[in-house]
Amino acid sequence: MSEYKSPNNRNGKRPTYHNVPVKTSGKSKYNIPKRQKLPTSVIVTNVLMIGVILAICGVVFAIAFNNIKYDKADASKNNSKNAAVVSSSSTLSTQVQSTASTVQSAAVSDTVSSTVDTGLVSSSTEIVESSSSTESSLSTESTTSTSSTEQDPVVPAADFNAEFFNNDLFIGDSIFTGLYLYGYLDHRNVAAAVGYTPYGAQTTVFDENYYSGSAVDYAKKMQPTRIIIMLGSNCLSPQTDFDDFETGYRGLLNTLKTECPNSKILVVSVPPITSDSSLASYSGITNTIINNGNNVIKSLCDELGITYYDLNSVLKDENGYFKADYAEVDGLHFKGTTYPVMLSGIQKILQQ
Repeated sequence: MSEYKSPNNRNGKRPTYHNVPVKTSGKSKYNIPKRQKLPTSVIVTNVLMIGVILAICGVVFAIAFNNIKYDKADASKNNSKNAAVVSSSSTLSTQVQSTASTVQSAAVSDTVSSTVDTGLVSSSTEIVESSSSTESSLSTESTTSTSSTEQDPVVPAADFNAEFFNNDLFIGDSIFTGLYLYGYLDHRNVAAAVGYTPYGAQTTVFDENYYSGSAVDYAKKMQPTRIIIMLGSNCLSPQTDFDDFETGYRGLLNTLKTECPNSKILVVSVPPITSDSSLASYSGITNTIINNGNNVIKSLCDELGITYYDLNSVLKDENGYFKADYAEVDGLHFKGTTYPVMLSGIQKILQQ
C-alpha cells in the first residue's frame, strides 16, 4: 500500500505563500492587482462640495466684516445724534434764558422789587421805585388768590428752578409723563400714566422700575412736601356725568389729604384743546366741556381748602383755544417748550 501524501506536503517544509499564484483583475508587470480608479462623477462631486464649502466660508466672513463696519457706523451715528441732542438742549436753554430776559426787561418794576429783596439796591430813588413795584405786585397777587373768588391767570416766564420740586410729587396722565420724558424733572417725582383719571390714580397701577402701584400708594410711601395734580382730560366727554366726575375727584383729594397729611396739594386745571384737535374730535370733547369740568374742580378745591392753578387760561388764545405755540400736533398734548411755562406758574403760586 502506497503512503498517503497531503497535497500541501512540501517534504516537511511550510509553503511560501508569496509564491502562491495570485489572481489579478488586470495585467501588470509584476502581477500586482491594479488600483481601482475613482469614477469621474465622484471626483466632480467632491470638487463641487469643496467649492461650496469655500463659498460659504467666504460669505460668512463677508457678513461678519460688514457687521463690524455697520457697528462702527452706528456708533458714529449715535455719537452724532447725542451731539445733536446736546446742541438742541443748549439751543432750547438759550431760548428759555432769552425769553426770561425779555420778560424781565419788560417788567422793570418786578426786577427792581427783586433787587430790593436781595439787598443789592441802596439808593433812595431805587427804594421808592421798589415800594411802588411792591404795591403793584401785591395787587396782582391778590387777584391770583386760590380762594373761591375769581382769579386772573398767572402768566409766568419760561423759567423755573428744578431743585424747587426735589421733594414734590406730580400726579397726572400722559401730559405729565412729559415732565420726565423731556428731562425737566426726575422720573421719581412723577406718578403718571397714559389714560389716568382721578379714580384711576387711586386704583390703577403705574409700573416703573422704581415703583409698581397706584399713584396714591406711591404718594403714601413718598410723603412728598407738595402734591401737584392734573387729571380730567381722559374722563371728560359729551357723556360725562359731572356728579360722578366730582365724586371721583373728591375721593382722590380726600384720600391724599388722609394719607399725606403734611403734604400741600395743588390742583392744575385741565388744559384746553386746539380748534382742529384730532384727539378731541375722536373723543367728542370740546372746550365748553373742559371749562365745565374745570368749574367743578375749582369749586371742589375751594370747598376743601386746596390750591387751584388756572393753567387753562394761560394756555388758551383770545378765542378760547389751545395756543398753537404751546400745543402738540394732536391739539391736546404739550410741546416740550410748554412745560417750563407750566412749571414756572406752579412754582410762583407755591411760593406765595
